[in-house]
Amino acid sequence: MLTYLSNKFRRITSNQLYLAELDGMRFLSVVLVTLFHIRGYFLDSLKNSNFKMVDDPADYFWFNRFFDNADRSVPLFFAISGFILSIPFANYYINQGKKINLKQYYIRRVTRLEPPYFIVMICIFFAQIAIGNYDFQTLLPSLGASLIYSHDLIYHQTPWVTVVAWTLEIEIQFYSIAPFIFRIFALPHVARRALLVLSIIAFPVLQYFYPPTFLSIYGHAQHFLIGILVADLYVCGVAVNFFRQKWISLLAPIVFLIMFLMPKWEQTFPPYAREFDPVELGMSVAFPFMIGLFYCIILRNEIVKKVFSYKFVPIIGGMCYTLYLIHYSVISMVGRITVKVHFTHYYLPNLFVQFILLIIPILLISSVFFLYVERPFMSKKWIDKFVKSDKK
Repeated sequence: MLTYLSNKFRRITSNQLYLAELDGMRFLSVVLVTLFHIRGYFLDSLKNSNFKMVDDPADYFWFNRFFDNADRSVPLFFAISGFILSIPFANYYINQGKKINLKQYYIRRVTRLEPPYFIVMICIFFAQIAIGNYDFQTLLPSLGASLIYSHDLIYHQTPWVTVVAWTLEIEIQFYSIAPFIFRIFALPHVARRALLVLSIIAFPVLQYFYPPTFLSIYGHAQHFLIGILVADLYVCGVAVNFFRQKWISLLAPIVFLIMFLMPKWEQTFPPYAREFDPVELGMSVAFPFMIGLFYCIILRNEIVKKVFSYKFVPIIGGMCYTLYLIHYSVISMVGRITVKVHFTHYYLPNLFVQFILLIIPILLISSVFFLYVERPFMSKKWIDKFVKSDKK
């Protein structure tokens, strides 16, 4: 049964290279961001509810610290994008592999991502109107801005149709300029790695002293760049034997917990006055390098790789694009029903009930959308199939 589901839901790759652990990395990111939004919705509902709990949610310090920071899973997504897109270019420049056709690169981005994005966004648009969150005239301009990936640029606000679409606007910005960035692989290995490391350090420093006025690639460039650096090390086989050592597997959960338990550093928009805090700046500089170390361990260490490739993990991870697009809307629509379900008068049991009750419909709805909306567009030949079927 699991083999059937694996084949049925496995993502279609354009270069015949399928790494299950990559979908495992996507699984981790999408689960964290989903739990982050479920918890946020639950806490907001408590403020407007008559339901009283025996304990105070604020008492669970480390639990709250972790889930307050679970939105750091978005940079994990950005790093995966940097890694995935740069691999073919790294192979070409470093290993004299197949030359990349830039025209095909951009066509692939459009035909792979745009159709499912348009379909899902339009579905959510009508769902938002149907449940009365917005009226047609108010939401239509927002939809238009989102469909051209410019909502933050135009309105300086996160998209109204679904707030999570802001990250896709940044992804598109990266996709557009990525081939020009990937020319760095033509440099000698010492020069390109030094340049990447300095850039990864420079962007958090610039963001600290000159905060972005709205969400854009400027605020997240270091997260894409660390993915490019990991791709360089991966293609060149740097430190393979080091990362394969069994004890390195113990390092993965340690790095993961440090990333998500570090105190928050300010990322407020628009710019604001504040005193210089070297610890805060240091954490923002260190964070992308922690992502890089974490991903190097997953990609090279056989023990950790098996964990991230285990059965259902890559199956769900392979649906991350659909899951990410849909999960927030399902939470906001179904959550108004599930928050009425109470289990004891304690915070944690009630929160975990919400996790379960909302993750189930998110998975079910996303599975349908993935299978019938997103997955067909993963094939390079979907346009040819569409044309042939239309002629019939």
